Amino acid sequence: GLLDDAGNPTGGMFGTLVAMMGMLSIVAYVLTMDIFVPIADNSGGIVEMSQQPTSVLKIADILDVVRNITEATTKGFPNGSVVLASFLLFNAYMDEVTTFARVPFKQVDIAIPGVFVGGLLSSMLIFLFSAWACNTDGRTAQDLLIIHFCTVRIFLCLF
Repeated sequence: GLLDDAGNPTGGMFGTLVAMMGMLSIVAYVLTMDIFVPIADNSGGIVEMSQQPTSVLKIADILDVVRNITEATTKGFPNGSVVLASFLLFNAYMDEVTTFARVPFKQVDIAIPGVFVGGLLSSMLIFLFSAWACNTDGRTAQDLLIIHFCTVRIFLCLF
């Protein structure tokens, strides 16, 4: 790892965090593999409903195995990397608090009501932001439909 002038290790957690961000940077590609899952999942049903020979069904079964592996990869990789990244970010936060406060900050006691309530409130923020995003998407879709219908009316009145 990196060493400061006194020979103390620094940047080890930050280096791990940078590596984790590199891992997170390919999550989009891993999630793109998730598109393959419904295709492979539906292939077995399509083969059975179309009454194909057993040789085709064997190929669909192999495709089902590939689907299982792909699904496990596409679910486990992002979840594991996000959990590790959040742990590393919190650890880096604790290091920064120690640096600025000049007091060792090694543990978080959730038995303290303020800390517990703060953790609950901060964990609920994702749901609040998601609700705001869904609400905004709904309003935008409604506005687009109104514009579309007005445009169609105007177009029909012209002809």
